[in-house]
Amino acid sequence: MTQFSKDESSRSSGLSFRELQKLPKPQHHLVNWIRRQNKASLLDIAIHLCQDEETAFQALQPLLEKGFVEETIEGEERYYHVTYPPKKGKSLFKKLADKKKAKQESSEDLTN
Repeated sequence: MTQFSKDESSRSSGLSFRELQKLPKPQHHLVNWIRRQNKASLLDIAIHLCQDEETAFQALQPLLEKGFVEETIEGEERYYHVTYPPKKGKSLFKKLADKKKAKQESSEDLTN
């Protein structure tokens, strides 16, 4: 059985909503289930799909290859979680911090 790790290069930088909608129904449902679990082991996925682990991995493999699902290792356990594309633009926190800084600089200019 082939295993994937974070070091493997993927063709995608994560799963966008548009890409999720284009997935075949079984993959779409699997991705949504893994997303709701936050992370899932292969055994968890196999139980959810009512399949053996080898068959469950075969269902997971296209998602791993596309970079939509990523494998992480914690101790001796392997977990799978959904990856998302990086957010575009500044984060809300960064925008608020910049706004506060600009306001402070503006009030300092008025007092000088």
